Amino acid sequence: MKKTVCKHKQESRRLLTLVGKTTERNDSLKALFLLYEGYVDWEISALSYILSVTDCEIETTALQSEVKHCGQFTVKVTKTIDECTAGEYDLLIIPGGDPVPLLEESKITTLIQEFDKKNKWIAAICGASTLLGASSVLREREYSTSIEIEEFQAFFNPTYKSKTDVTVCENLITAEGNAYIEFAIATGKQLNLFEDREDELETVLFFKNQLRN
Repeated sequence: MKKTVCKHKQESRRLLTLVGKTTERNDSLKALFLLYEGYVDWEISALSYILSVTDCEIETTALQSEVKHCGQFTVKVTKTIDECTAGEYDLLIIPGGDPVPLLEESKITTLIQEFDKKNKWIAAICGASTLLGASSVLREREYSTSIEIEEFQAFFNPTYKSKTDVTVCENLITAEGNAYIEFAIATGKQLNLFEDREDELETVLFFKNQLRN
């Protein structure tokens, strides 16, 4: 993350600087966050921050113009799903939450399938992996999830459930909910947002509050 992307000032503390990489490629990146009622906002907060400070363009979408996340904040999205096409974006990000009300939403299924057909990155965390299964994009690809897959046998093949908390398989990035920092880092790494390994590790330490004196 090159040049200063975060300056966090606290009383009696020095200015902390997190460095990031900004390239012409990053300037052109465009990410779409798929939101829905009750989504878990903190599972995507680190990732949205990393994207924003590396000059990625961010848009949000949902089935309706406004949704309320699990913290009860109401969010007005950039555009509804009807107005979105996968070709406009480089990345689709789906936070966790209760997937059940969305499993038969054809507009969501179609959007996910469009991203997959174009080999665009799809990053899904926690329960959002269920939506990938419902959209038939998991296929024979490894995945991570916090969902009890026995409750959603129609959407998950247990053979391909990863033992790791974050899994990158082809164009899919999936993670368990509590691994939201690792999820953000893995996604940033695939998008080449870090200058080097040191920058990547420093970002992890920043989010885990381990850069203090």
